[in-house]
Amino acid sequence: MCYTTVHMIMKKLHSVVLVLVGVLFFAGAKQMTAGQPKESRSKETIFANSLADGGAIRMKHSPVLGFNVTVAVRIDGVQAGGFSKGNVFEKFLTPGSHDLYVSRSGQHTGSYRSKLEVRKGETYSFVVKITSNKVLLVPTGRID
Repeated sequence: MCYTTVHMIMKKLHSVVLVLVGVLFFAGAKQMTAGQPKESRSKETIFANSLADGGAIRMKHSPVLGFNVTVAVRIDGVQAGGFSKGNVFEKFLTPGSHDLYVSRSGQHTGSYRSKLEVRKGETYSFVVKITSNKVLLVPTGRID
């Protein structure tokens, strides 16, 4: 084979590889968001600075959950944080309706989804429980 033929084959191979990488990248990005809320708002319309600006959501582990169970929280499609046993998750939210998505970190099956109607000055406290591989938020009184 002459140099020109080899060079043309290499260019075509390079183009095919680039196309495959692009396809895999977009397929992976689509897969990462599977099972998560599709619509998301900007952080400015989700989070408030204090109870004076909105309401508060607080969560902590059930006392019977193990130390190695980490919980991830998404609010309105935005990653809001995570927490483990011994820690309290707290965020201030703007008044209005918010979509909650709570899961064990790295797992989407058995996740908890719900709407929370937030009122200015109110605090919403929950204990996170996991039963039969399903995440539950149980409303409770004040948690510290």
